Amino acid sequence: MRPSHLTIVCLLISFLGEKGVCQNININSISTIRQSSGDNGYTLDGFRMTEGSRPKLLNPSNFGANGIYTKVISISDNYGTSGSLTQVYSSPTNSIFFFGTFDKNNTSTQQFTNDEIDSLYNWSLRGGKVIITTQSSSFGYDYTRLNSKWSFSTNQSNPSSFIPTTDGKNTEIFMGPFGNVKTASEGGSLQGFFDTVPPNSKILATNGNGYPTLIVDCHTLDLIVADVDGYTALGGISAGPTINNSQDKFWANTIVFMDKLEKPPVITKSGFDLSTGTFAAYQWYLNAAPINDANNQSYTVTKNGIYSVETTMKCGCKLMSDTVTITNYQNVPNNYFLPTAFSPNQDGLNDILYVRGRGIRDIALSIYNRWGEKVFESHNTSDGWDGTFKGKPLGSAVFVYCLEVTFTNGDHATNKGNVTLIR
Repeated sequence: MRPSHLTIVCLLISFLGEKGVCQNININSISTIRQSSGDNGYTLDGFRMTEGSRPKLLNPSNFGANGIYTKVISISDNYGTSGSLTQVYSSPTNSIFFFGTFDKNNTSTQQFTNDEIDSLYNWSLRGGKVIITTQSSSFGYDYTRLNSKWSFSTNQSNPSSFIPTTDGKNTEIFMGPFGNVKTASEGGSLQGFFDTVPPNSKILATNGNGYPTLIVDCHTLDLIVADVDGYTALGGISAGPTINNSQDKFWANTIVFMDKLEKPPVITKSGFDLSTGTFAAYQWYLNAAPINDANNQSYTVTKNGIYSVETTMKCGCKLMSDTVTITNYQNVPNNYFLPTAFSPNQDGLNDILYVRGRGIRDIALSIYNRWGEKVFESHNTSDGWDGTFKGKPLGSAVFVYCLEVTFTNGDHATNKGNVTLIR
């Protein structure tokens, strides 16, 4: 980024139309009108992003019902006047917001108030997803208030880059639908790194010297990026709507990452069966103490008490759920249950088909398509079906299953039936 600016870019991402054929990612951008003169290119309607970054998001071949990522992106350019950003706090957390970069020294800039930054932070705590890109500089918007909320600070280092860490390699940013990214660049003559990161955070990328350049704040679940030019022409984003290089992939994959970033876990209770959303790993707790071998998406209670679950996201963040209190537990016979339908649409609900039940030791589950071809097999209750076959998602259809269950007391049960996959 050019040294006459401090970059602050916040992208608040969430989703509309969680069910249905066409799903949306709606992005509201702070308009470049907020700084009408000078180098005002670092917003989605600014000249450094309209040539390549914005068209790539709006290209239906990239984001669309038949695109590489099957959600449609829409962009609105708003919040162009001082004080207007305070309105974001009352906005639904499934709205989208993009905070561009502005030069406080430019006479045309409508300054951002502390109340606006507070509103943005509190909106994030309510569930909004934010991408913040910032840079160390004596120029640009005074982001002291921003730092005080998100607990980070930056320093300057040229040249700089985004080299994935072990945690970063496992995310869609570097291994996403638009292709693998081994490294991405910052850009311009002002680049940087973080010399302070939030205390509860995961580092997803560093520069060549090992200093953080891309982090996830596990408290707010926001992505914080050391330089906006990772997403602009100065960093290497190509002109036009086509994904042409690693920098383009880095940009498009970042949007996918935020779209798929898990929300904090919520426990669903059905009798004595507890379950939560889809995460990378699980640990269930009883009265704040971990339960041995309780590491699946669901757990069947065995006694009265206060239950919770700690989940691990793909980025490495660990999130603790709400609590559920059980006061009426009583012993019941062994049982098992396989849902008759599931919907692997990445909404965190019924995305995976699992065998659930009480007292189960082993299972043997086989699922077949209408031609008799086996599309899935499992011998463990923690190994569920995500609706894919040979790595590709299957469409809506009815499948036949064969299930054998062995309980801890040695009893057996077998069953055959149908299960419906809903897209």
